[in-house]
Amino acid sequence: MRHLGAIILSHEQGEDLSHLLSWKGLTLEHLETRIQQSGFSVSGFLLLSTCNRVEIIYTIENPSEHTSFYEALLESLPPVQGPAPVFKTGRPVARHLLRLSAGLESMVLGETDIRHQMKEAKAAAIRGGHLDYRLRTVLQGVFRHSRYIRSFIPANLPLSVSSLAVRFLEDSLGGLDSSDSAIAIIGSGPMSRHTAEYLSKWGGRNLVWINRTLEKIEGPAQNVGARTLSLQDFLQAPESVGKLRAIVSATSSEKPIIDAQLVSRMDRDGQLVLVDLALPSDVSPELASVSGIELISLDRIRQRLEANKKQREEAASRAESAVEEILFRLESELIHSLSGPILRDLQKDIRKEAQKRLQGLLQGRLAHLNARDRRILYDWAIKSHREMNRIHRSGVEQILKNYFVDETPELNETADETVGGGLAL
Repeated sequence: MRHLGAIILSHEQGEDLSHLLSWKGLTLEHLETRIQQSGFSVSGFLLLSTCNRVEIIYTIENPSEHTSFYEALLESLPPVQGPAPVFKTGRPVARHLLRLSAGLESMVLGETDIRHQMKEAKAAAIRGGHLDYRLRTVLQGVFRHSRYIRSFIPANLPLSVSSLAVRFLEDSLGGLDSSDSAIAIIGSGPMSRHTAEYLSKWGGRNLVWINRTLEKIEGPAQNVGARTLSLQDFLQAPESVGKLRAIVSATSSEKPIIDAQLVSRMDRDGQLVLVDLALPSDVSPELASVSGIELISLDRIRQRLEANKKQREEAASRAESAVEEILFRLESELIHSLSGPILRDLQKDIRKEAQKRLQGLLQGRLAHLNARDRRILYDWAIKSHREMNRIHRSGVEQILKNYFVDETPELNETADETVGGGLAL
């Protein structure tokens, strides 16, 4: 897996999420331009950007250039205000992707949102023509096996940031069904969709789903029994929603969309609860100190998670053993997937070389042979080639394993910056 690389900014690196802000505006198109300008031969890449992480996963043709590429790319990207990105290469990248897809590296242990977000990042990379065979094969194995890892995480733990946010909201409102006043959801991404589903499932009434483009939310809104409203109409006339008791917002806006002036025009049902799941924030900081408003932010959710840290660590420890088991299985599958093409190429090369040498003999030292003897020689060559084609696949796989797997993988386990190790994918 020596060709794999990962550049990571996540919630685990700082006391808050402010260090992610400089990369939150990064798009796949921007990344493509910067990679092309770097001058390195990067064969595949994807961009994963969520509320609590930004990651660049890539494959490079020459593994010895990992560090140089990382340094060149960082110089071209907006500077990070805070901890430097985590840099991984080789086998640790596959381990990271398995842990990430299983929810072991999320703010909420075992969450399901991240899996959907990874699949969307993969789909975007495919649409842009940026996903090569190596990265596609790795991701397919990661998605296939991460479910098994998740089975080691207790089902009674919150499964997503969305579910924990709705639990916070339920506590603040004294129950989701305690009033007929509206609960608004703003945004169309996975966070908003899952929030709407949890609200509907756990008894939320009079849901209003708001988004810039109504077409994106009409189907999901119908599934959860929510009314729809365009963001422009809401910002112009927030009172049109009726009495509001809560807003859950998770948009990709670069500036706050909920401020004191907007709140002053709302028809509020007593205390208004604002749940801000966006980064950058959708809610203006000034509202945190306004009377009659309760703000539930990502940082507040993170503090709750820290309070439950011991329970999460125990569950993570049980799941960690499954990661190593699946990593070995994933590595074996990757070797198996490579053996077919390599075996075909090997057989093709042998056939060409055999034909070349046979023709040389027949035109040289064996030029005196008659047609019958030549036919006998050709039949023998064809039979020998068929026998060669019976090389058992496991033999080629063993050659691949001995050739491509680092004999000292522990070096890659302890230093994320170390280049090398694992199957050359």
